[in-house]
Amino acid sequence: MQKFEKRQEYEDSTSGSLIPRAMFDSMSIPHYEGSELDQKIEDLTKTIEMLGMEVNILKDKVDELETKSGSMPVNFRIIEVKEATVEEAREKIFEYYKEHEGESIYPDDVADELGLDLKITMQAVKELMKEGSLKEEK
Repeated sequence: MQKFEKRQEYEDSTSGSLIPRAMFDSMSIPHYEGSELDQKIEDLTKTIEMLGMEVNILKDKVDELETKSGSMPVNFRIIEVKEATVEEAREKIFEYYKEHEGESIYPDDVADELGLDLKITMQAVKELMKEGSLKEEK
């Protein structure tokens, strides 16, 4: 009788979360004789208690992550990409690098600053490097 009371307490404490009461009530329970049934119930009770503890640990971790991610600043900006040919991009990029001579500048930063498509920027930078107008810093 005591085992049934523990099971009832578990059902009441988890109603609506892990195992819905209707689903729990509709489970078919195989027929066991005497102590074999008691042992199965005891094993299942231990498993349920262990899973309940693991769920609580996971809930705490999720709460902690939500708290941390909520306090992290999110930085973004909208960049308007202008239509440009590779030739037009080359001219703008060359001028940009001349203005920022000595600085370490990546092509994606140039694309952002000038509002150019990254693919076109990469192609233009590649061409400028090939002809010797730009040199890669090491």
